[in-house]
Amino acid sequence: MFSRKTWSVPGFLKRWADLIGAGVFAVMFLSLVVQVVRRFAFGTPAAWTEELASIAFVWMIFWGTAFAVPLSAHVAVDFVVPHFAPRVRRALYALGLAALGGCFLWALPGTADYVRFMMRERTPVLDWPYGVVYGVFLAAAVMVVLRCLAAIVRPEAVDEA
Repeated sequence: MFSRKTWSVPGFLKRWADLIGAGVFAVMFLSLVVQVVRRFAFGTPAAWTEELASIAFVWMIFWGTAFAVPLSAHVAVDFVVPHFAPRVRRALYALGLAALGGCFLWALPGTADYVRFMMRERTPVLDWPYGVVYGVFLAAAVMVVLRCLAAIVRPEAVDEA
């Protein structure tokens, strides 16, 4: 049976991706802590902390999915049919990855256009462009395409990120 490990990156890139993900999580956590302290200790809630936590949550989900979580850890449906030859299983696996990567590749121009369009809209409290808020989805979509391609080309590669 072929390996389900699908992504091999140099150690320093994986480390940077993990550190950025941890930093985004820290921003979310600290903004929630500030909100709790301001609301319950001082009686003056701050709207910016809620907005920052929401933005950090969006970034944390898409960044983690694209850069930090191994493909083998993602939810998947596996149709293991014992009487199929390993080559047939490999071909079906590659076909599924090609379909997933193809869908994201097909959606890339529309996603980029939408993120560009949203640069003119701004968040209500922090006044950040929504393109910055949702720009991480474009990066995540590109990474999904690249990871699917890497898994098709080298399914035996180490799945570190």
